[in-house]
Amino acid sequence: MDVKRKRVAMVAYTIFRPDARVRRHVNALRRSGYHVDVYALLGPDGIPDRNEDGLTFYLPRKRVGRSAGKIGVLLDYALFTAACAGLLIWHHFRMGKYCLVHINNMPNFLIAAALPLRACGVPAILDIHDTMPEIYQDKFGVGPGNRVIRALYLEERLSMQMASYVLTTEHTKMERLQQNGLRSADACVVLNLPDSAVFPDRNLRGNAMADRSQFRLVYHGTLTRRLGMDLAIRAMALLRNSIPGLSLEIIGDGEQREELIALAHELDLESIVRFSDGFVPVEDLPDLLTGAHLAIIPSRKSVGTSLMLPTKLLEYVRIGIPAITVPTLTILRYFDESMVRFAESESPQSLADAITYLNANPGELERLATAAKEFYCRFSFERERDRYLEVVERLVTARRSIDPETGRQ
Repeated sequence: MDVKRKRVAMVAYTIFRPDARVRRHVNALRRSGYHVDVYALLGPDGIPDRNEDGLTFYLPRKRVGRSAGKIGVLLDYALFTAACAGLLIWHHFRMGKYCLVHINNMPNFLIAAALPLRACGVPAILDIHDTMPEIYQDKFGVGPGNRVIRALYLEERLSMQMASYVLTTEHTKMERLQQNGLRSADACVVLNLPDSAVFPDRNLRGNAMADRSQFRLVYHGTLTRRLGMDLAIRAMALLRNSIPGLSLEIIGDGEQREELIALAHELDLESIVRFSDGFVPVEDLPDLLTGAHLAIIPSRKSVGTSLMLPTKLLEYVRIGIPAITVPTLTILRYFDESMVRFAESESPQSLADAITYLNANPGELERLATAAKEFYCRFSFERERDRYLEVVERLVTARRSIDPETGRQ
């Protein structure tokens, strides 16, 4: 394939640097010899996020604020889709043709930006990170019979039909998408595993339990209600006088950040609950997590979290930090009680009890950390990366075999 035919467009309604899945796929493509054009959002304060050498960035617009409301967000999705469609057409015909377009949801209808190129024979992947009907139900507290939810299922089904191929992040999510019409022959799961170059397969806890005067808990990632960090803070209030040296480090950013800081202040926990200064690059996380005794992922059980396998859990497992989490449908698909400590959803007391037990039983911490590694006997970052590249090569090769005169292979 010549250089012009090795151009891939990566399109995502996201800020590039914090989105680890998009970055991992971009890096995999580049290492396989593809040139990648990234179509994404402007960074904070309108600053272009162009920190990666060797990439070409096209940044159509800045994300709308959280106060925009449902209509404002939908309009911004539509404007971003239209902007990307125009740029894709222009760059395809003026700067060298694309061999593939990779669209990342949300929204699913962002795949429409690739339709003009699809008409020219360019294959398009739709990568479904999150299922919009479940996310909407979680966020706005509506049921599956709500007319908006029915519309989102239709939007999802039509978007999948527009794609050449569909990727998604969990096997449970794949099963749900198949219930909405996805053909298994046109789709596969590429798990959202941490990059082994960033998260090494070794124990970064060191001799954390040697010093019994400290017990350090960690959480990193998005701060939003469905992920339950308010429950963790309330659990800390229950434990503050019973575990010497107890602390909780919350690393990340999100819509609930200010609310969580206010809650820690209200409960007089500033001395033991600490927050990072917003978003932290994924490359910096191993250093920040080194020496932690225990990780906590207190997600609320809901229709949305039932389909999520938290990447942070896989990162903790990779670097040897045992974890407390809740037994959602998807977590139970990959982990059992011999590998992680389960706590009841929505229960600060249950979370506090689990923390107390593990603090009193350091041998159980070691056992959990070791047992959880079994996950990586079944799955690996390298195998998931290679599966993605196999899909890309298959689609690109199929396109090359089409006769441009007849449209047939």
